[in-house]
Amino acid sequence: MFCNTMMGQTHIGADPFYLLQVEKKQFQGKLPNQSNTFRPIFFITDSIASSIRFRAENYFNNNNPNQENMDVRYFSKGYGNFHSIQLSLNSPYFSFIAEPYIRSGNFYKTNNVKRPGPFSVLNDITLTREQTSSTFRNLLAFIHYKGIGFGLHHGNRWWGPGLHTSLQMTNNTFPFPAQIIGTLQELRIGNIGIYGLYTFAQLDDYDDFRAKYFTSLSGQLTWYGPIILSLGFNRSYLSGGSKLSSGYEWKEKDARSVVFEGVFTSNLVKKEYTNIRGGDPWDQTLAGYLSITLPESNAKLFAEFGFNDNRMFFADLLSQPDHTLATIIGFRDYGIGNLKNWVYGFEWANLLLTYTIRHRGIDGTPAWYQRSIYNYSTYEGRRWAAHSGADSDDWYLFAGYLSKNFMFIPAINYERHGVVSYRPAEVKIELRLDMRYRYNDIWFGAYFERQYEAFLGFPDYFYVDELNNPVDASDGPLARTRLTNTFILSISKKINFNIYDLTE
Repeated sequence: MFCNTMMGQTHIGADPFYLLQVEKKQFQGKLPNQSNTFRPIFFITDSIASSIRFRAENYFNNNNPNQENMDVRYFSKGYGNFHSIQLSLNSPYFSFIAEPYIRSGNFYKTNNVKRPGPFSVLNDITLTREQTSSTFRNLLAFIHYKGIGFGLHHGNRWWGPGLHTSLQMTNNTFPFPAQIIGTLQELRIGNIGIYGLYTFAQLDDYDDFRAKYFTSLSGQLTWYGPIILSLGFNRSYLSGGSKLSSGYEWKEKDARSVVFEGVFTSNLVKKEYTNIRGGDPWDQTLAGYLSITLPESNAKLFAEFGFNDNRMFFADLLSQPDHTLATIIGFRDYGIGNLKNWVYGFEWANLLLTYTIRHRGIDGTPAWYQRSIYNYSTYEGRRWAAHSGADSDDWYLFAGYLSKNFMFIPAINYERHGVVSYRPAEVKIELRLDMRYRYNDIWFGAYFERQYEAFLGFPDYFYVDELNNPVDASDGPLARTRLTNTFILSISKKINFNIYDLTE
């Protein structure tokens, strides 16, 4: 066996923690230059390769939890630690990841802010799981031939071109187990890349009408030329969990195929589970992705557009194109002139209630993540898609230094909740500093975040001088502002192996 970063690399993980480093290696030609919209991504070749990653993190947080995209590493007020060993194997016919972990800590009681409906599951809710747990953070087994196959995946996923958020899937929550069919990497035919994946999961243990299902279909085409252009989509359904007024009994087989039904409700009026207008009680989300990669400039521009409902006809789409529309736009640039180790980027997510939905008599209910029957699109208490949630916007700006052995990236995040639904809206401002240093292939990291929040709990009134006279969040419904400091120390090491080359 011999170590080799390029040949021994098995996959790109879903965690955005590594995305900047991965994309820079792709621009430098150290990793295959392919789309990172749907992760994890495997490098399936004629070689059998494996890797081992050791990871340890220590946390300190002096107030309510409010971290995003932290999967099982989410922690509450107090201090804690996380340890994991990730084993991965990649071959022409089989891919595998197993990452058992141990998490422990000493967490203190905090007071949650009371909010209505879909705003009740924002990320600052105190943890309800045991303080110490041991299970798998990632577990994937996939059998394939020439990159196409099937398998099981209980682990992190990320669907979307963004670094900070996504409308459909992030690693913001504990991973749920799913069955998958399709590709784990992009298939290349000349200068065209093709990707497709079908995902199915049951979100609870019921075996009757109460069972809730998650079904998803993803696809993407990429053209590789002087620029790299990717167009993709994801259609996801949450279904089941209640009796239908028509008397039809919704079953697993229905949930498995619902993602292939017609896009317009006019095509669904004759279905047994729809009403007279073709509607159903399920929660559908549809997102389209566009990314433009400029290899010569080491830059990437991207956009994500999403809808949360079916349209009656194509004319409905043309006449009111903004109905339940949500968007994410941004860019990442790896280099400023001759300063090739500088990196900067911007991202803006807009899930505000649109003009159309505000004037259709929806009673101000946010269109995205609004179904209480599905716990507002959450699993284990946290939302698996955009962490800012319903009727929100989220601005993220970063700029810093990124080299082979050193990373120093400050960032600022401005996030609002209930922007249209309430006055005043909640406001969250985060100042971040992410530092990492590599010594003898061991990465040492330090992360600091200072978070300021105002108008918590959507107070019915406020005064101009309120920001200068904050009220502690422990005052319950009178809560106004909150200040939180978070500090994380980490250490990790990854060893890649190319065990056997089948072409020799």
